[in-house]
Amino acid sequence: MATHHSKTGRAKSSDDKIVVPSWDEVWDSFNANNQKTTIEAMNDDGWKTIDQAAKDCGLSNCRINQLANAGSLERIKKKVWLGERTREINFVRPKCCSAAH
Repeated sequence: MATHHSKTGRAKSSDDKIVVPSWDEVWDSFNANNQKTTIEAMNDDGWKTIDQAAKDCGLSNCRINQLANAGSLERIKKKVWLGERTREINFVRPKCCSAAH
C-alpha cells in the first residue's frame, strides 16, 4: 500500500488495487446470477411459486411466507419471463430437497 502526504502533512494510504485474472469469469458469474428463467424450468428443479405451494398444501400464501421466514422452506428469488415482461418471483421448496440437488 503506497502512502503519500496531503497538503496538511498527514500520511494517507491509497487503497489496494483489485486484481482480477480474467474479467470474462467475472462477467460470466454475473450473468449466471442474473439469468432469466421460466416458472416451468424452476418447477423441474423442485421449486414452486408461493401461489403453487399454497394451493398444493392447502395453506394460505401468508402461511407459506411464514414457513419460509421460519426456515422450514428454502427460498430463492429469480427473474422470470411472464408474457413479454420480466418479474422477480419468490420460489420455495422444502429444505430436504436441497441435499439431493
